[in-house]
Parts: sequence; structure tokens; C-alpha cells
Amino acid sequence: MHIHILGICGTFMGGLAALAREAGHRVTGCDAGVYPPMSDQLRALGIELIEGWGADQLALKPDVFVVGNVVSRGNPLMEAVLDAGAPYTSGPQWLAEHVLQGRHVLAVAGTHGKTTTTSMLAWVLEHAGLQPGFLVGGVPLNFGISARLGRAVSTDADAPRPPFVIEADEYDTAFFDKRSKFVHYRPRTAVLNNLEFDHADIFDNLAAIAAAEHLGVSAEVAASALASFENVRRRLEL
Repeated sequence: MHIHILGICGTFMGGLAALAREAGHRVTGCDAGVYPPMSDQLRALGIELIEGWGADQLALKPDVFVVGNVVSRGNPLMEAVLDAGAPYTSGPQWLAEHVLQGRHVLAVAGTHGKTTTTSMLAWVLEHAGLQPGFLVGGVPLNFGISARLGRAVSTDADAPRPPFVIEADEYDTAFFDKRSKFVHYRPRTAVLNNLEFDHADIFDNLAAIAAAEHLGVSAEVAASALASFENVRRRLEL
């Protein structure tokens, strides 16, 4: 498969590009600013980077355009994709369909500390010999790369699912999908660092961020987890 990524130098989309490349796909991409650390990582992986949003990139004819949330209506390349009826999807959706299937997803969410906690959790699992896959919103020093597939998914349905640790951003997926990115990940293990009001352009208030539908878990589980978090915080304050 050939994928062309719009907004490839973002930390999430750059990590997705690394995963796609490792999986054997042809990967190209573009961004308004091609800059480190993602530009260095992507060039080291042999991924072609195009600076700018020229509509002429439509001529690359990828199997699918993967659209980052930095892209909005009016973007010249996006408008050309829409006018041509070319296939496109969001980064989180592509990730869910082509990488996360069959894996035990550990999603790290919260207002602060996601990158650090995701990196630490991936390293703990690595040190335990579990060969985790991961996608981090940065380049952890211990790994030297922001994303990798990790242990392959077994063809044996009874085999344990290989772990995949992902930084689970609550910000919107794309201009055509206003749900939080982590809704797509369907984690089997969720880590909630903390919760504060943020992203006022997406959420009306703190209650909207805490709502179960954004966390991707049942209302009962979300209520129990948040109650436990509040109890722990009260004990720490005492």
C-alpha cells in the first residue's frame, strides 16, 4: 500500500509514518514546515518529505491520503483530494485498522505527562522482555525512535496479544471527524494521568472531557475510575 500523509512532521503522524514504513508500506508525506525531530527521523527511514500543500501531489496517486488534524478545509491539497474523489482517512482510523488490530492496546491519556508516561510504560514492558510496540509523541532516548510495531501478532487465536503502548490524545481526530483521537484505539488497558480543562475549542467544560463517550469506556467503568482518582487525590491533599 502507498500512503501519502498530510501533516507528516507532527509527532503523531510522524510516528504513524514510521509504523507504516516498518510494516512494508510505501510512505510519502508533506507538511508546511519540515523540521526536527520528525524530519530527521523520517529521512533516516527513507521517507520522502514534500514541503508545502501543493495540489500537484495528487499526481502521486497513493492508495489513500492519510490526513492529520493540522489540515482544514481550504488546504490546496485537501481540496484537490476532495474534488478528485480520491480516498482519504484520518491517522487514528488508519492506525486502528492497520496496526492495532489483534494487539493489547495500552492507552495513556490525561492533560499532562502523556509523553513521559507512555515512554516509561513502553520501556518497562521492553525491560520485562515483552517487546512492546509503541507510538509516543516524541522520541524517547531509550528507544531512539518515536514508534515501532514490536512483537508480531500471532496467528494463534489463543496466544496472548502483543502489547502496544500509545499516547492517547484527547484532541480531535481530523476536520471531518471531531471525536477525540483515542476513541479509535479501543484500549484494553487505559491509563489516566490527570484531568484538567483544556482544548476549549473542542470541549465546553471539564465535564465534557470526563464524559464516558470521550474515554471510550462504559459509563460505569468511567465513573468508578474517576471516583477512585478523586479519592486518591483527596488522600494526597490530606
